[in-house]
Amino acid sequence: MSPTQRDLQAPIFTVTWDLCVWLLNKTRTQPHDVLACSLAAEILHRLDTVTLALKNIDRDTALAEADLLLIRLRLRLRLAVETTFLDDRQGQYALRLADDIGRQLGGWHKHLAARAEPTS
Repeated sequence: MSPTQRDLQAPIFTVTWDLCVWLLNKTRTQPHDVLACSLAAEILHRLDTVTLALKNIDRDTALAEADLLLIRLRLRLRLAVETTFLDDRQGQYALRLADDIGRQLGGWHKHLAARAEPTS
């Protein structure tokens, strides 16, 4: 397996990809809805940042941006449920995936911080 294939099978990439595909399929039905467009843009940007971080391209910046994008995505998902763009079940599913991404992102930050600590 090449490094590219291995990186793209990282759990954080897989969950981000799954949420991206799912959300794009949902938002495609409402191309003129401002919230749908925003959700699509957010998840695509999130996929970009995770991919760049996995490729070690400006990783620190990409991870910081991924954190911010996750906050914005969660907010928009809650709005999507509140405005009935997504029903409760769909919103719970999307937020569960977003939470999974958040846990993996937090673990990635901890791993990098541990590697950066000087050894005694």
